[in-house]
Amino acid sequence: MNFSLWIWPYARWGGIEEIGRVSERVEELGFASVSVSDHTICTVGPASSGAGPDWPDWSVVSTYIAMRTTRIRILSCVVIPYRSPITQAKQIATIDQVSGGRFTLAAAVGWLKPEFEMLGVDHARRGAITDEYLRAMRELWTAEEPKFEGEFVKIDDVIFEPKCVQEPQVPIWIAGGNGEAPIRRVLELGDGWMPMGGDLDSELRGDIAGIKDRAEAMGRDPASLTFRYTIGIGRAEAGLDAISKSIDVADPTTLSVERGPESVAEAIAQFEAAGFDELAINFAGNTAAEVTETLEWFGAEVMPLLDAPSAKLSQPS
Repeated sequence: MNFSLWIWPYARWGGIEEIGRVSERVEELGFASVSVSDHTICTVGPASSGAGPDWPDWSVVSTYIAMRTTRIRILSCVVIPYRSPITQAKQIATIDQVSGGRFTLAAAVGWLKPEFEMLGVDHARRGAITDEYLRAMRELWTAEEPKFEGEFVKIDDVIFEPKCVQEPQVPIWIAGGNGEAPIRRVLELGDGWMPMGGDLDSELRGDIAGIKDRAEAMGRDPASLTFRYTIGIGRAEAGLDAISKSIDVADPTTLSVERGPESVAEAIAQFEAAGFDELAINFAGNTAAEVTETLEWFGAEVMPLLDAPSAKLSQPS
């Protein structure tokens, strides 16, 4: 099982320097990636209440983390309909160059209707826009003479350089729900799936198995797909309930430190047994110090257990 530190909420870090420091630390601890989130502008009102106010630009933060680290991957969850596919393709290929081929794109359709309206993007067509933009970006990354014509974008007679370091392109993981549209997007355009919620036993386990079966039927290697979920870990007094609400699309799992390392490791092992390859962790905490305390506990007490045989995990503490 791989682990990713989910940086958001940003305000609690107190600035970009602390984000760089914690990125270096999770690299030392053996995490697989650092995860960055995306909003461009958040309007006021009930519809925006789950977004929060502090959103530095995803591409700048991703580049900064790439410059502060040497091995860890940088995963950016980008709302694809918000920006021209040409601009996004250039940003992503450049970050992949700067990082030495360590970038992963988590492609999101988006949800915040007032933000779409403010940016002049059709909220009702966001799924179709996402599909077409991803196809256009793949053309830019892989073709010597890119050509693309769709409903929303046309590309012709252009030179697009630099390409991605990774071949044929950066990995694309589809972020979203477990309905037919996002699963089709995974099978047609993605290299992985990041469901934003769902019950592990009654939904997600079967969804993963179904995606693998459909991939094989399409001639794709199911083992080439990555599956990732988001959880929260922390102490109740450090804002665990707030983290649960903040990452909540459909009731994600939240684990309390007070359960003890063996219990937390056992819960994590259940995700691996269901078919997940990576867990993004949003550590509870209102300050950098609170988040770092739980992060260090997880690295010292939980991660070693997950390298052990499963029988050890089932022993009482």
